[in-house]
Order: sequence, then structure tokens, then C-alpha cells
Amino acid sequence: MSRCEDSPPDLTAIGIEAVMNMEVTSVSKRPERLMDAAAAVQVITSEDIRRSGATNIAELLRHVPGVQVARVNSSTWAVGVRGFTSTLSRSLLVLIDGRSVYSPLFAGVYWDVQDTLLNDIDRIEVIRGPGATLWGANAVNGVINIITKSARVTQGTYASIRGGNEERYLATGRFGGQTKSGVAYRTYAKLSERDAEFHTDADNFDGWHMAQAGFRADADPRQHDHLTLQGDLYDGKAGQRTVITTYTAPYIETVEEDAGLSGANLLGRWEHKVHETSDTTLQFYYDRTHRDQPGFREDRDTFDLEFRHHLLLASRHELLWGAGYRLTSGATASVPTIEFFPANRTDDVWSAFAQDEIRIVPTRWTLTLGSKFEHNDYSGFNSQPNVRLLFSPAAKHVFWSAVSRALRVPSRVESDLSLTALFEPTTPTFFRVLGTKDFKPERLTAYETGYRSQPTERLFFDLALFYNDYTRLFSLEPGASFPEPSPPPSHQVLPLLIGNGMRARVHGGEIAGEWRPVTAWRLNGSYSYLRMNLVKTADSLDTTTEGSTEGSSPRHLANLRSSLDLPRDLGLDLTLRYAGSLPAQQIETYTELDLLVSRRLARGFAISVAGQNLLSPHHAEFGGGRGAPIEVERSVFGRLVRRW
Repeated sequence: MSRCEDSPPDLTAIGIEAVMNMEVTSVSKRPERLMDAAAAVQVITSEDIRRSGATNIAELLRHVPGVQVARVNSSTWAVGVRGFTSTLSRSLLVLIDGRSVYSPLFAGVYWDVQDTLLNDIDRIEVIRGPGATLWGANAVNGVINIITKSARVTQGTYASIRGGNEERYLATGRFGGQTKSGVAYRTYAKLSERDAEFHTDADNFDGWHMAQAGFRADADPRQHDHLTLQGDLYDGKAGQRTVITTYTAPYIETVEEDAGLSGANLLGRWEHKVHETSDTTLQFYYDRTHRDQPGFREDRDTFDLEFRHHLLLASRHELLWGAGYRLTSGATASVPTIEFFPANRTDDVWSAFAQDEIRIVPTRWTLTLGSKFEHNDYSGFNSQPNVRLLFSPAAKHVFWSAVSRALRVPSRVESDLSLTALFEPTTPTFFRVLGTKDFKPERLTAYETGYRSQPTERLFFDLALFYNDYTRLFSLEPGASFPEPSPPPSHQVLPLLIGNGMRARVHGGEIAGEWRPVTAWRLNGSYSYLRMNLVKTADSLDTTTEGSTEGSSPRHLANLRSSLDLPRDLGLDLTLRYAGSLPAQQIETYTELDLLVSRRLARGFAISVAGQNLLSPHHAEFGGGRGAPIEVERSVFGRLVRRW
């Protein structure tokens, strides 16, 4: 029988030992065992992806402890790590094969356009906690690194079609081959359409349609060289509800239109082995994005170049150093009440980093020292150091601790924005949020510790605790009101200046484990606790940021997942998830259940049937702005796959 790539994996071949020895690269920018990583890191494997029933990257992150994921509407997600959950994920760095998808306009991530063929993902590494020493500014609360498979392991033809009551259709196809010169390649395409979510007013505006295609090629021209070239192209539409302020009565216009989403990227990487104790990597990428949504449009081009060198010095030092340059250019166009000054802007970032891993006592004590140095056009020169210590008292037991500093540099919002919103219609009076060149980088000093263990052949667990001290956080500082005669009619303006008037202390922890009652049955569970305390500085007059930030991340998260291999090539997967309330979003606690039943068939075929959010017809997960609440609906779907 031909084994289909999308079929349920054979759990008898994946033991607890394999989990401990799993390779991760995001913690140290080099391969190392998960067990030896001095950080809170979780890996979503290709097997996890196949058995999840997920259709996009954000949905996959629900299973990671400490990661808060909420669906806002059909195409929009709110994602946070250890707090500060928002639709733009402002404190996270998200990478796809080393390409940053961070937007310097709003200092965040557009989740609706972060996609690839999920079956081509080798793993997703999620670091909870700062990763700025190696990855740079904005890797504050975490790093999400999506790593795709080499073209050499995706040979042949793969096709899949999926449809259901919410996911109207998702069609994907991929072909992989090899040239006579030994260059492995693959191409893929996918087309999807999703229905609107549940609206209490039946105003179903948020349908979502996307088309995407891409390629990857891998070559080994010489024994010590490896070359990779890959790219993607996407185009789509996502229904949005936007409230636009105008200067004429009735002063507010609610627009429901499709946002146009398109873009392309190209990445190249050269890996060279100098000798047994030294290797180098040179990587470049170009990224083009276009967003045209009601009231606002942006076109952005980003060029990035990075070099890094990894070498062993003597027997106890493992050094990693590198340097990089990024240029990003954006052009905006908008309505008069949403403006950036200047409308077009080009910025560059220069960076360098160095990290030394010192084996104080080999296999027992390891000390890691490092720092990132950057210069950007918003805040000038910044450094982001960390110290990590790992202790292994015995085989299969590891303690680790870390102290790190990370920065979120200013974006165009904090520096250049002018956003006007209605305050009181009779006068009329408007709020105006104004960016300032004086905004300083938000700063985090993080203290972390953890324990990782495999006490028996069938049990593995991971504990992480943290205390985060944030200073110079975003605030809105009211200024003196003033009359404004133009544009007519004459009106009053209450300015809100963007400042650094908040600080926060956030603490919590996560515990995750895996248990194998029998060889063909895997149980994964996790629990996360979060406590946030935001306070104003002595000179701040902000009255809104504290409550809106604290109340947008759940205090408790829990997840239980069962994966079972049954006779006749059947797979059964159940996921029970719990999320605490979000007072600032007026979202209540909810518990939901997902189910996936899959079976391998002859001739490379596989089928699956799944249900998501089975415990209620619909429920809200995050605030959707003005208008009636938007709720995520119960969904069912079927899927047919063939690989040959």
C-alpha cells in the first residue's frame, strides 16, 4: 500500500525519545536537541499538523502552551504570547524560513496573508520569551519560526480537496521533481474560500477568498555547499467592516467592503561548510505586500541581507556571530482622518550579533552569553543582551534559567500617525491620535526558568516560569483641546499624543506534557497561567490603555489532545481546549472540542472527516470592533487526498 503524506502517521514509530531528540534551530540559530534548549520552546511537528485539521498557520498555534489564539472573524486572528494579545501581534516576531513577516507600519503581523501549503511545513518552532539577541528587535514576547521541508523530501504529486459548511472549499496541489543535474524542486498552488462567521445581525460581510502559488529548489553544487531558492505569490479578498470618521454630519460612516490583499516574496540561501568546526550562511530575501482596505492603502517593499558564521573554538566554546542589513520602503494613501506624515517613507536597519556557548562542565553545565546590536532610523542604536544557563544533573533531566532584554522599536504608527475619531457630535468634537518622534523603544527585561524531564519511557513534561518587567510602554496622553476651522465646518480637536507612559509587570507559567499509555495512543496536555499588571508612570494621564490591555489576554488556558491509531489504518484525534474570559473584549470563558477521523486507502488515497467547535453552535473569541458581535461557528468538513 502506498503511504499518503497526509495520512495519519504511525505513532508506533514516534516515541518519547524522539521528542527529546527533536532538532530545533530557533533558540541558537543552529541545530540542537530540544532537550538541550535553554528556553521555553515548543515544536509543532509535521505529524501534529497533519492530525490537527487546521487550514491556516494561526489555527495551528492554538495547541502551544502560553500562546493565546482567538478568531476575530473569518480572516482575522488575535495572537499573543504571554499576554498583549492583539490582531497585529505587536510583540512577536514571525518568520517563514528565516523571512520576517513583521510589518513596520503597524509594528505587527497580518495573519490573513501568512500562509503556505501546510503539508510542506516540516515544523513550527515557538519560543515563549525574548529572542532578540539573535533575531533582533520586536522578538519581545516570543518568536514563531515556520520551517518548510526541503524539496528533496516532497517529490511526486500531491493533491487535496476539502469542503464543508464554513470552509466552502480548499483545493491544493503540489508537484516535486529533480533535474538531471540533481536540483530538487517543487511547485504548489492552493485556492480557498471561507464563509462569513455568525453575526447576530445577519450582516455577513466577512467572507474570505485567497489564491496562492509558490516554488522551492534545493541544490548541492559541491560537497560542502547547499543552495536554496524559494518564492511565493498570493492574491485575495477579505470582507471587512471599517468605521471611518468624516468632518461632515453624521461624522461616522460604516463601510463594509472587501480588502484587497496581494504580495510576493523571493528568498535565497547559501550554506557553506568551511571545515568540520566552521560553517557560514548567507541569506537574502525580497518581500512585496499590497493592502487596499476601506479608508487605507499601503504598498511596501522590503530587502533583507544577513550573514552568519558558526564555529567551534577549542573544546568548550561554540561561537555564533553575524551581521545584517534591511531596507524597507512603504507608500500609503488614505482618507483625511487616517494619515501618515510623510505618506511615503524609506528606512533601513543595520545589525550585528554575537553569542558564545560555553561548556563549563561538558554535558552538565552550559553558559550562553550574547547580544544583538542594531541601528534604525526611529530610535538610533540599541543593544539587546541575554544570559542563559543550562544544568543537566542526570540524563533526561534539564534545568535552565535566563535573563534577557528585548526592545520593540517604534513603528510608523508611533512616529507618523494622525488618526481622527469622533468624540461628541453636537459641537462637533474629535479625538486625534498623533504620533511623535520622541517615542522611545518599549523595553522588556525578562527573567525565566524551566525544567524539562523524561521520568519514564512513556512520559515527558516541560515546565516554564517567567517574570517580565516592561517599561516605556505605549500610552495615549491627552493634550489641550484647540479649535480647527479646516476642513469645514469648524470643529474642536482633543489631541491624544502617543507616549511611553505605561509600565507592566507580567508573571506566569506553562506546563506541558506527553504521555503514551500504549504505543499507538498519544496524550498531550498543557496549562498556562498569566497575570498582568499595568500601571501608569507618575507623569502619565492615560486613562484607557491599562484596562484594555490587561483584559484582552486570558488568565487561564488549557489544552488536552488525544491521538490514537486504530486498526484498518484509521486515525482518531480529539482536542479539548479551554480559554478564560477577556473582560476588555466582553468575551466569556469558553470550552470547545475538535474531532478528526482519518483513514488511509489503497493507491495513495486518504480521506478524513472533521468537526470543529462541536460543543456550541457559535461562540465569540475576541472583540470585533463596532457593530454586532461576530462569533465563530461550529463547522464540519470532509477531505480527500491523493499522493503518487
